[in-house]
Parts: sequence; structure tokens; C-alpha cells
Amino acid sequence: MKNILLPTDFSQNSWEAIQYAITLFKDYTCTFYLMHSYEPQVSAPSTAVTSKRASAIILESMRSEATLGLQNTLKQIKSLPENNNHTFKTVMVNDYFVSAVKSKIAKLDIDVVVVGTKGASGLKEVTLGSNTAHLIGKLACPILAVPTDVNFKGLRDVGFATDFSITDYGDGLALLKDVATAHNAKISLVHVLKKEKELTPEQLTSQDALEAYLNPLHVTLFMLTDVPIEIGTRIFSESRQLDMMCVIAKKHSFFEKVFNKSQSKSISHHAKVPLIIFNEAAF
Repeated sequence: MKNILLPTDFSQNSWEAIQYAITLFKDYTCTFYLMHSYEPQVSAPSTAVTSKRASAIILESMRSEATLGLQNTLKQIKSLPENNNHTFKTVMVNDYFVSAVKSKIAKLDIDVVVVGTKGASGLKEVTLGSNTAHLIGKLACPILAVPTDVNFKGLRDVGFATDFSITDYGDGLALLKDVATAHNAKISLVHVLKKEKELTPEQLTSQDALEAYLNPLHVTLFMLTDVPIEIGTRIFSESRQLDMMCVIAKKHSFFEKVFNKSQSKSISHHAKVPLIIFNEAAF
């Protein structure tokens, strides 16, 4: 059984992510938690009684809107083909988005957080929206980021961009192995060589560990040379017409080069495929 958190702001983008998750996990016994968080009101030091009353009214209005939004989302879900494997529950949280997600992951034993992504504020050129970007590196469980206008059409080929720096994968990639197995998908590993023209002994050890973990899935390694990491990964994703991409979020390494603002015209912008983001801390 899987516990899946579906944060929603009641936008079309969020609804598309919910639909994608329901279809992706159609053969799993799942409890989906529809979560809406609304930020707490901050009062000035000189707050008067009337201001407190106003804050209370605003808070109650936000609760009412959240309740109505969650009810309407459940109605939308009920209009979809029924799946007896799936249970849906609603959660409202008066907290900031990242804190709300982190608290529910711990309390509800969440296996994956599924979010809709779209450009926002300073990251407007990047597929990852600001809320998703703020979650990266802060969650113990994986994030499944679903771009706008992506409909689930099956999984044939799942890409996994790696720098082969991890030697013990443990169960950190359980979600990747689960969904690939359930949909009979193959795994396409991609590694971009820098100055070296071949893998180091340490990287070869990591490759062996990764392929052993993913066994018996069909795994193929592709190595690109003489190309910047962010460009090579994007071209790889597009040329193979991947159905999904996976990365491991790590500081000061491959992931930042792919997703930082200065490299916004990278895979995150051009590849219109869902992205599973694993946290290095899980390995």
C-alpha cells in the first residue's frame, strides 16, 4: 500500500497532477491525501482588538474556501472511472507550504509527494514552479513533479540522469523500480562525461551497484561526451522521447547544474515529461 500526498491550490495545473497520479498508480492500493495549506496570518506588534477580529474573519474565510475547494476536487475525482484500490482523504493545514508538506509526510507516512509544476516568479523559465523548487532537498521521500498539459500515456522508457557518485543505493530508488516494474518500462541511464573519457573505478562500482539494484529491469547506459551537462541531458531526454525522467537532488553537483536559474533552458524547461526527484539524504 502506498500513501501519496497531493498538495493542491485548486488550479488546473494541480488537477492535472492529481489525474496523472491516479492513473500512474492505478494498479496500486493507495491512500491519496488531498492537502491544501493556507499561510498563517502575521499580526503587527500594535494589533488592536479590531485587527484580531479581522484576522479571525480572514482565517475563517480561508478555511471555508479550502473546505469548498477540497470538496469540489473530490467531486472531480468521483467523476473519473472508479478504482476500488484507491481511497481519498482531505487535509487542511494552516501553515506555510513547505512546513505543511514536511509535517504531513512524517505524520501520514507518505511515500511520494505529487505536485503540479509551472513557471513562477524568478523561476518563470523553469518548469519547476516555486513551491516545488522550495521542496527540493527538504523531503525524505521523493517528489513527482508533473508539468502542465501532460497526460499519462503509459511508461515505456524512463530516463535516469546520474553522475555515479553513490555506491550504496539501499531502497532510495524504490519508487523508480516500483513504477518501472508495474508498467514494464525500461530504464535509460544517462551519464555526461566531463574531461575524462571513461568512468573512474569508483564510478564503475556505483554503476554496478545501480544496475544490481534495478535488476531484473532492462537497463541501458548512455554516455555523452563533449557537451555541457544541462544541454546533453536535455538532448538525451528529447531524442529518446522519454516518458519520465529521474534525478537525485544533491548540493553543488549535477542537479544544481541542471536546474539552476542561469541554466534555465535545460531539461527542466524543454522536456515536457514528469520528473521524479530523489533526495541524496535518502541514500
